Amino acid sequence: MKSTKYSRFCRRIFSKTFERFDISETSKNRLLEKADISMVYKEYYSMVVMNIIIGFISSFISTLILYLLIPTNITSLLILIVSSIVPMGIGLFYLGMPTSKAKSRGKNIDRYLPYATNFINTMSVAGISPAEIFEALSTIKLYGEVQKEAKKITTELNMMGIDTITALKNAIVISPSTKFKEFIQGMLGVIQSGSELGPYFDRCVEKYMSDDLIERKRNLEALAIMAESFVVTVIAFPLFLVIIISIMGMTSGGISFDFLFILAFLILPMSYGGFYVMMKSGMGETV
Repeated sequence: MKSTKYSRFCRRIFSKTFERFDISETSKNRLLEKADISMVYKEYYSMVVMNIIIGFISSFISTLILYLLIPTNITSLLILIVSSIVPMGIGLFYLGMPTSKAKSRGKNIDRYLPYATNFINTMSVAGISPAEIFEALSTIKLYGEVQKEAKKITTELNMMGIDTITALKNAIVISPSTKFKEFIQGMLGVIQSGSELGPYFDRCVEKYMSDDLIERKRNLEALAIMAESFVVTVIAFPLFLVIIISIMGMTSGGISFDFLFILAFLILPMSYGGFYVMMKSGMGETV
């Protein structure tokens, strides 16, 4: 998420309001940077406040128009419910987005770090300096969020004129991945001690590749369990249930189809949605 004319407009409106509150902006700005949200604290949360206000006004007006067209107790209750839920949902979504995106980026960095480390090790064997290694890494999209972390380091080195040690220290502060922080911290220790980076990179590649293999095996096992659960709960069980209910209906002289409608149009879609959410949340990922 990047800064836009709309977000800057929101900041101009609410800047004085935020100045009245004594809130530490450093931690908030770091969280936004970890989430790869290219806005400062005041700009992002000004946009959140504006979205909440717009959500409240639009939901209130729409339900009020519905009430004027259909003046009943239900529509009057909708004014209260909808105008409360919509801004609350918008607020919770945007307030939780930085933390959620930071965690997601951290997982992505951990996923690609073994292969990025292998690339770094190969470059180091060729005698290339750390600054040039990160510059080369910043151009390769194959490594996901690791590329963005390398691009931040390269930007500080080339455009801001910061030395390699300071750029790596800043990368530790703003990275959402604990594993990447440990890798950079170890790299800093080797550079400051005057030792060779090659042996350190070799150990990192061996360790990260081993951990990645274990993690993939664990994910495959979780995926197998989920596949078996999916087949049993939402494929086999409903089929057997329909057959049993149909046979019982034939023997008892009739059956109400209300339960079958509930099963087909409510329970099964919710079950499919539950498995979809589990898959999207990262369970059983192998990539």
